[in-house]
Amino acid sequence: MKSCFTNQLIVSFLLVLGLTTSFTPNNLISKTSSKTTNVFATPQTVEVCGFKDCKRSGGGPRLEKLVNTVLEEKGLLGTIKVEGCECQGECGYGPNLVIDGKIVNSVKGRDAVEKALGLQEE
Repeated sequence: MKSCFTNQLIVSFLLVLGLTTSFTPNNLISKTSSKTTNVFATPQTVEVCGFKDCKRSGGGPRLEKLVNTVLEEKGLLGTIKVEGCECQGECGYGPNLVIDGKIVNSVKGRDAVEKALGLQEE
């Protein structure tokens, strides 16, 4: 934990000084035009609930297809694992995604998917 904080502090310092726009290994910070994007926020696993209530409100295969479409458009398809998951017990708030173990409720539509994945452009 301490070394991760130290790395973030060093990268932040270098970015403030304008000495770097990227950091290796693992390309921790990437710069696109005038916007800096933190790559730490990119999820590794997205699970889509497809049980009765979530499916009825737009989850399941439809939401999984939308997630894959958004990832493909952003050039991330294949880098993030997308799969179905068991019921999370938050059926009234669906459709639900589980992103790296964290439940995200009421993911309806493209904007909600992009926001949940941290891919929404400002």
